[in-house]
Amino acid sequence: MPKFKTLFLLFLMLRILHAQDDVAYSFHLSNSTPYVGEAVFLDVNISQLDHSKVMLFNFTLKNSEDYSFHQVGLEEREKYHDLRHEYSYLIYPKKSGEVKLEFEMIKSLTDDDKVTYSISGDRDSVKRLEKEDIEVNLKPMMLNVKALPKGVDLVGNFKLTHTLDRQETDAFDPINLKVELKGRGDVPPFELLKESKSYRLFHQAPNVKRFYTKEGTTTDIKWEYAISAKDNFTLPTIELKAFNPKNKKLYTLKIPEYNIKVNSVKKESLLDDEDVPPTSSKPIDWAWWRWLFSYIFVFMAGFLMPRDLLKHQKIIVKSKEDIFKEKIKSAKTHKALLEILLLENDTQFTKAISILEEVVYGKGNVSLGKIKENYCKVK
Repeated sequence: MPKFKTLFLLFLMLRILHAQDDVAYSFHLSNSTPYVGEAVFLDVNISQLDHSKVMLFNFTLKNSEDYSFHQVGLEEREKYHDLRHEYSYLIYPKKSGEVKLEFEMIKSLTDDDKVTYSISGDRDSVKRLEKEDIEVNLKPMMLNVKALPKGVDLVGNFKLTHTLDRQETDAFDPINLKVELKGRGDVPPFELLKESKSYRLFHQAPNVKRFYTKEGTTTDIKWEYAISAKDNFTLPTIELKAFNPKNKKLYTLKIPEYNIKVNSVKKESLLDDEDVPPTSSKPIDWAWWRWLFSYIFVFMAGFLMPRDLLKHQKIIVKSKEDIFKEKIKSAKTHKALLEILLLENDTQFTKAISILEEVVYGKGNVSLGKIKENYCKVK
């Protein structure tokens, strides 16, 4: 019998890690010796012991530079004077060595009369609940975090896929590289390709989707690159060194090297002479003058037109997209098209603006027709 009592007491000590007279706290870690970047699950149970009071709980982990966390579950079981909260957290340690998990806890006390009073008003006269807020000091929990093997870029189980639309193109006509990283693990956004003197890189921030659940984190990152150059160039090999903490194995995700053949483009093969603006001197900007005269003409025509005639005219209402499409179609020079896109201030035309700036102010010679066709389609 004494042995049985001793075992029962040990069980209670393990189950209730901390108790403060009226509240009991139970903590459970899935792993106290994880690797850096490995998922750790923490379950916290908070139970009311003093059933003579009305209680409210407010619990969370403290923010820290040593780890990141996400609340992935909360169950609240509330009976009369018997409140229980069950929290679930997903934690990722950021450094090796000892990592201290600290907590914030507010215990609020009130009584039945005050609760009844607070809910007695209607929706237009909500009454504030009178309560006593007590900050509870909870003992931190320690993680002994193991360092990753040298040179690891990713922690988890991932796959890397890619598509390259072609390996031969004309000068300044971009090729398109699409890459997707997908799997289980928490990965912040990063860039795969770096700028180079041998090619021009057009891209936006990667599209990142991360879902945090009680099973871990699912990550999906997509990159889209447009790459153009005047001469032949090489896309370098991309290698990501990954580590799977579950089986403790290293593996490498790889995109092979690509040699891109770039065909030179003669001026005679372009759509018109305006596709290659002169670089030594700037011509008169006739597009701006045409726009000015057309504006004055329309204003004067509207002023002089008989009012009775306007009453019988059928009014055609054009959408914003139709008006913008007409502006793009009417642009006769690279500079005119550049001004239209800059005024629109839309991120979907970032690539077109970059190419146009290279043509107008640099040495680019992408045809106006190709820019309109490939980069100026309204979504």
